[in-house]
Amino acid sequence: MTTEAKKKKQKKTESFTQVGGATVDMQGLALALGLSLPTIRTRLREGLPCVQQGGRGAAWVFDLAECVKWHTDRAVAKAVGDVGDEVPKAVLDRRLLVAQVRCKEIEAAKLSGEVAPIEEMERALTAAFVEVRQALLSIPERTALRLMAADDETEIKVILEEEIDLALNALSEADLLEKVEDAD
Repeated sequence: MTTEAKKKKQKKTESFTQVGGATVDMQGLALALGLSLPTIRTRLREGLPCVQQGGRGAAWVFDLAECVKWHTDRAVAKAVGDVGDEVPKAVLDRRLLVAQVRCKEIEAAKLSGEVAPIEEMERALTAAFVEVRQALLSIPERTALRLMAADDETEIKVILEEEIDLALNALSEADLLEKVEDAD
């Protein structure tokens, strides 16, 4: 840190401590709360308490303890958010109605077959993965003799691509959900 920066920092600290312990000016309050001056002005519009309003050469004066309490209470209220008692009944009724409509829409989608239960989809995907795994693992056994007879790299690639395509086509043509339903 340069000496000039140290002097500036010391000057800011001195101006804060010179104001006193119980009351501070706007700059001192900003330093104490760790806020900028524009934020302090915004907080004033929101109800930050002051001992004396500034203007026409007069400085703002704040009771530091009172301002810290107000700032803390504001932060707590903001963190907690709306409590159930503060939400109007009409808003709660509207939320309930929206939730009920969504539930009915989901039930209708289930009945019409537009959506499937998660457990059913898990079983279908597990069956699909097992089928793909078996098809891919059987490629070496099915292709060993043909690969040994192959003359060059291109022919080997063609044989392997054909076998992989066969395995994937079998999967794409299969009705996975039907297989799961048959198993049940």
